[in-house]
Amino acid sequence: MANAAMGQDKSTPKEKAIAFSRPEQVLEILREVNRRKTQVLIKYANDGKLVRGVVEDLLGAEGSLVIAGISPSGDSLLAPYKLVRIEFILLSKKIVFVSKIKQRVPGKILLAIPEKLVAFERRTNSRFRVPISCAAFLEFPDRRIELERFDSPFIPRFLRDETSSSARVRLDDVSLGGVACFTRYAAVADLFRADEDELKAHLFLPSTAPIAVHVSVRWTKKTTSAVMQGNYNDLQRIVANRLKLLPSSDEMQMRENFYRIGFQFTEVTSELDAALRAFIKLVQTAESV
Repeated sequence: MANAAMGQDKSTPKEKAIAFSRPEQVLEILREVNRRKTQVLIKYANDGKLVRGVVEDLLGAEGSLVIAGISPSGDSLLAPYKLVRIEFILLSKKIVFVSKIKQRVPGKILLAIPEKLVAFERRTNSRFRVPISCAAFLEFPDRRIELERFDSPFIPRFLRDETSSSARVRLDDVSLGGVACFTRYAAVADLFRADEDELKAHLFLPSTAPIAVHVSVRWTKKTTSAVMQGNYNDLQRIVANRLKLLPSSDEMQMRENFYRIGFQFTEVTSELDAALRAFIKLVQTAESV
C-alpha cells in the first residue's frame, strides 16, 4: 500500500512550488475551493491511477473536508487506503495536499483538513496531455500532403484514389496558449519549420464544431525508437520484402520515427478560449475513474 510515500510523486515535473502552511491560509484556500465546488483528482497509489470527485462541503468545526461524486469503481479502488493525495486546479495553479481519510460512505470520503497545501506554477499556461480517447486535431487546408511520398501499404484505402490531402496532426498536449502535435509521418512533419510565419488552421475538438485558428510554429522535434525486435517469421519477411526492408540476418530490429511540433496561437478569441478551457477540463479527468 502506498501511504508513507504518497506525499512524494516522482512523476511530478520540477516546478516552482509555493507552500501554504499557516492554518488561516489553508482554510482560506479550502473555503474558495468549497465555494466553487471544485472538481478534484484523488491519487491513492504511486502508479499514476486517479479517482475523480468534487468538493461538497468544508466542515471547519470538525476539521474535515467532504469529497463527493466518487463512482462505485472509485470507492472500490480507494477502499484499501487510509492516506490519499488530492490535486485540483485553482486559477493558474495546481494545488496538492496529502490527507487522511477519516470516514467513508458510498460515493463520499471525509478528509482531515491538511496542515499544508503546495501550489505549483511552472508557466503562464499549464500544459495538459491529451489522451487518445480525447482525440483532437489541427488541420491545415493550405498545406497539402503528396500521397506519392507514402509507401502504398500505409495509405488509407479511402485516400488511395486521391493525389493529395490536407495535413492533419493529432494534439499531444494542450494549453491556453498553444498545442503540441504528434505525427508518425515525415511527409507531414516536413511541411512545418520552426519560427514559421502565421498559418491558418482548423482546430477539431471532441463534440465541438471546427474552429478557425491562426498559429505559428515554435519548435519541432524528431524521436527515433525501436518498435519491433526479435526473430523474423515468414509473414514478417514477406512484409519486409514488400517494403524493401531486406533483412540482413535472422535478427530483426525495426525502428520508427516520431515527430512533435509545437504551435502557438497567434490570437486567442473568446470562442477559442472557452473551447480550450472546456477541453482542458475534459482531458484532466479523461483517464480517471
